[in-house]
Amino acid sequence: MSSEVWFDEHYDAVYSYILILAKDPHVAEDLSQETFMKVIKNEHQFKGDSLVKTWIFRIAYTTTMSYFRKKNPITYYFDLHNQSDKHERSSEEIALLNSQQKQFYEALNQLKPSYQQVIILRYIQGFSTKETASILNWSEGKVKMTLSRALTAFKKELEKGGFTNETLIR
Repeated sequence: MSSEVWFDEHYDAVYSYILILAKDPHVAEDLSQETFMKVIKNEHQFKGDSLVKTWIFRIAYTTTMSYFRKKNPITYYFDLHNQSDKHERSSEEIALLNSQQKQFYEALNQLKPSYQQVIILRYIQGFSTKETASILNWSEGKVKMTLSRALTAFKKELEKGGFTNETLIR
């Protein structure tokens, strides 16, 4: 399979992953394009030891982390840009969704970067433990332990923001 097919199949997922991290559509677009430039350049290095998607996300992860290290070496917290949902919804629904989304991302941003990464990859992007380990260059055990700790910390942050166990389960 060629990198053009990989681009068509995985660009949207890569872009949404980076957008969650960067909270800026322009930065996400630039980093997504940079990711796929690296994919094209290094296509010959893909050995098939993992899924293509996992390999591409590893490149997206390192590209994004490198960008943030260069931008601000002290912190990996990102600005929160509240993106409005413009689909035909009432203003009350939009306000509620924006409020919940903002609380979710504010709670996520309170976590240390490793916790953010493992939650995003496992639960938002839907990668397996093995795939997440490959993307982050960690052992599967480290992914499992970090995820357990991250979810505990995330739940505490959400509860600080007013979420209850009932709202968390939904």
